Amino acid sequence: MEIENVDHIQLLVGNAFQAMHFLQSRYGFTPVGYQGLETGHRDHIAYAMVQGNTRIVVANSTNPSNSIAHEVRLHGDGVKDIAFGVKDAERCFHLALLRGACPVQEPAKKEDESGQVVTASIRSFGHMTHTFVQRVGGAAAFMPGFHPFHLSANSAPSRLVELDHVALTFPAGHLENGVSFYTSMFDLSVTHEENIVTANSAMNSKVVQNESATVRFPMMEPGSGRRTSQIEEYLHYNGGPGVQHLAFSCHDIIETVRLLCDGGVTFLQTPGSYYDMLAARVGSLKQDIEALRALNILVDRDEWGYLLQIFTKPITGRPTLFFELIQREGAKGFGSGNIRALFSAVEREQALRGNL
Repeated sequence: MEIENVDHIQLLVGNAFQAMHFLQSRYGFTPVGYQGLETGHRDHIAYAMVQGNTRIVVANSTNPSNSIAHEVRLHGDGVKDIAFGVKDAERCFHLALLRGACPVQEPAKKEDESGQVVTASIRSFGHMTHTFVQRVGGAAAFMPGFHPFHLSANSAPSRLVELDHVALTFPAGHLENGVSFYTSMFDLSVTHEENIVTANSAMNSKVVQNESATVRFPMMEPGSGRRTSQIEEYLHYNGGPGVQHLAFSCHDIIETVRLLCDGGVTFLQTPGSYYDMLAARVGSLKQDIEALRALNILVDRDEWGYLLQIFTKPITGRPTLFFELIQREGAKGFGSGNIRALFSAVEREQALRGNL
């Protein structure tokens, strides 16, 4: 099965209008499409947003008894659907069924004056789904069925280039099931594997991706530790497995973080001692270490190069979904050398929440 890219991410939220404003004013996403009562959609309201090569849809229920409302009550605001761009949605759907997938939506064609889209959906883990999206022609800014929408409001500078990866969490003992599902269902391959143990917690992880690395899923499960790990905290408040974070690439992470901080985005803090031995650990960098220290940006190196990354605090009312910003200078990994620093930063936040 040929998965070309992540076409879009759908988030189910309690208030799509507020979520749209938040993503626009804090992160620079631009609203381009709308569905709701005015467009003949009686059960939900949705806004489509774009930035760079990334599309995000935020949706809420207009009916307190429908499935969207039920899922938001159970899981809080978070990712519902990871849509894959494909050349033949119907073929991918039927191949997935042959491989044991549970159908959610049969192949359907949506069309407007700018083109057509064929979509079909299957069930993933927990409450999540995957939609196959085949785009024919321009097919509007987002999707037929969405009306053009523009909001005159102050937006954060547009600095995010594309979706780098989507991190998934699983309960203890279920990581291998997740890896098997994504490798056998979508023909993804395992590219990284590691087990991390810190003073308080542990984590097992694997990464699966397609051949072109346009679709990448770091997958994690908690190991046994003395304290509640960040993964266990996520699983508790999310009510099961799901998307822990979305990572967005950027060309200049220092400038991007400065601008986002000025706009009110809050990031995890890194102890100053992390930077004292940074040059010895990762070698020479294009960036100034003192600038990285001032902004709490982490650095890691692998055999291909290095990367810079930083993580936001949770962006919803529960300690679940957060964002990552990443700048790759040749590196193909995901910052494994920063796991302990990240765990320590998250554990400080967990302690404040009384969840450590």
